Parts: sequence; C-alpha cells; structure tokens
Amino acid sequence: MSVRSLLAALALLAAASPAAAKDFGQPSEYRPGVTVEHLYKQDIEYYFTNWFGRLEASDGPWRDIYFETAEKYVNKGVMRINCDDAEADIDFTLYDVGTYGDAAERRQVTIPYADRKAWADGNYEPMSGETPPIEFYAAARQRFCN
Repeated sequence: MSVRSLLAALALLAAASPAAAKDFGQPSEYRPGVTVEHLYKQDIEYYFTNWFGRLEASDGPWRDIYFETAEKYVNKGVMRINCDDAEADIDFTLYDVGTYGDAAERRQVTIPYADRKAWADGNYEPMSGETPPIEFYAAARQRFCN
C-alpha cells in the first residue's frame, strides 16, 4: 500500500468515526473557553457515557484533573491524584448537575486506598450514583502521569 493510499484510508476512518474526533479535544460543556479531551468510555448496560478531562494543575507529583460528562447524566468536578504514589488518597470535588465552581453545589469525597475495591465494585457509598468510575481514574492517571 502506498503512503498516499494509507493516508486516504486513515482519513476515511477518522471521518467515519465521530468518537475519534473527540479524542483530540472539544469545547467544555460547562466552562466557556476550556477544551477537554476524551479519556474514558463507560459502558452502562445499553448506554454509554464518555468522560472528558484536562490537566488543571500540577504540583510536584500531584495532578488536579478537571472532568466532565454530559450524555446519559451530568457530572463535573476535579480529581486530585498523586502520580508517584498509586496508594495515595484520591480527592474528588464533585458538582454533579450544579454549576461548576459554585461552593453551595460542591461535594468533597476522599477515597483512601483501602476503599478502592469497594469503589470498583460499586459499593462505596460516597461514590454511589452518577460519579466517576474507578476506570476513569485509571485512564486519567495513565494520561496525565506519564
């Protein structure tokens, strides 16, 4: 296959796959002027939810990652992770359907390492409902810690 043919095939593939276009970034649904990138597709029975994110801040090994989704349900917030210590607590600031940044809408959740199995199994009460799944955490860690 020639290089020209290969490029044409790749262009057709990208055009045929709207999900591929999302991987490169898109405007945030909730924050004007902010671009987010696709990090994880969560399959939920017959539905799915795409989780988007961006690096908000970096302080040594710590990363603050803004996240959002707007498909099956609405969720947005910031996840704080430690790239050097996989067993460090994970801190979430969640805004759910409220306005991003509104202190009255904010909910804080910290997940200690000992509770990650319960979170992964869907049995961690503070992260019940429409909150980021542990697989999103893994995808964000892969993207922003490397």
